[in-house]
Amino acid sequence: MRLKALLKKFVAPWPPRSAVAYSGPFAQSLEILVLQPTPFCNIDCDYCYLPNRSATQRMSLDTIRSAVGMVLDAGLVDSRLCIVWHAGEPLVLPVSYYAEAFAAVEQTVQGKFEIAHSIQTNGMLIDEAWCEFFQRQPVRIGLSIDGPAFLHDWHRKTRQGKPTHAQTLRGAKILREFGIPFHVIAVISADSLDHAEAIFRFFEELGIAELGFNVEELEGDHASSSLEGKTAAQRIEKFWQQLYELSEASSAKVEIREFRRAAKAILTSQGERPWQETAQQNDQVIPFRILSVDCHGRVSTFSPELLGIPSARYNDFTFGQVGKDDLQTIRTSDTFQRVATEVQRGVESCAKTCEFFTVCGGGAPSNKYFENGSFTSTTTMYCRTAIQLPIQVVLSGLERKLDLPKRSVAGATN
Repeated sequence: MRLKALLKKFVAPWPPRSAVAYSGPFAQSLEILVLQPTPFCNIDCDYCYLPNRSATQRMSLDTIRSAVGMVLDAGLVDSRLCIVWHAGEPLVLPVSYYAEAFAAVEQTVQGKFEIAHSIQTNGMLIDEAWCEFFQRQPVRIGLSIDGPAFLHDWHRKTRQGKPTHAQTLRGAKILREFGIPFHVIAVISADSLDHAEAIFRFFEELGIAELGFNVEELEGDHASSSLEGKTAAQRIEKFWQQLYELSEASSAKVEIREFRRAAKAILTSQGERPWQETAQQNDQVIPFRILSVDCHGRVSTFSPELLGIPSARYNDFTFGQVGKDDLQTIRTSDTFQRVATEVQRGVESCAKTCEFFTVCGGGAPSNKYFENGSFTSTTTMYCRTAIQLPIQVVLSGLERKLDLPKRSVAGATN
């Protein structure tokens, strides 16, 4: 009964197949509104997927108001509106911009809902003025740091090819001085795989309590990944294993996102439930659980990485325009119907073929599209390296810790 109640809260009933081409569920509750205030980035990471990170446009206040108004009018906000400011480098826009932007959001919400803002930044532009703003307007801050300088500076350089590590750590130091908490996201490339201990010790000494790892993905402008191939797969499995052992042995309590998610997935997985119920726990395959709006007001859903990626077949993954279209109009558009139907077919295929489906829910549409060229496909490199391997590592660790017989992800004892 609890599972059914949860599903009823978050997912609308499945419409009749005859009503529209897409026959899957629509979200009733928005998880994240991703606002892309500017595509511009002040550095040039060699694994970045964004195709237009030299463009300097910025999102207008009217677009911000229209984006928030669109989700409110659709009834997608229960009690809390979560806004993630992402794409490019958000802090290239001044403090004054966000002061006005946050005020515009508050004016639109009119005190009816709690507002939670998040910013993911490379940290290089953080100064006292930013920290004073973060104190006045609480914002969840994420820093992008790939580990020790020799790894970070290999891939994360300025547009002039200079290192960025020292400036990023300076931003972290200022945040600490102002008592502003932050988490870290690090990118794993092939260069990282032989340095699990150096990476872990670096973040341990830095006092990072929340740490996530993004594998170097094949997405957008980044047309290849150093993690492709059988040799890399074997090395990354060893990397995850070493990282898990280090985190378990550490007294610093560094919580690694991938292991936390894996443990939760293992402990809550229900292998016997219908595949539709499992898919409904995956935000990226449910329309409007994640809604993305770029600086021009173009609207997309599913994986945030899709918006603005050039595609004649999918209209650059633009499903509508804020201030012009509402979500009801968007959900019946030809482009949305095409993408949503193909994403659903991909989820169905995953359910039939993958033992990890009960803890994954069908993967990320963006990875399927960029790696396999099709939303209807199944396993991706990202799946194998960022989902399956951490789950296997955590499952083995739990079995050893509890002295249990080995079992598969689906729950069968070996």
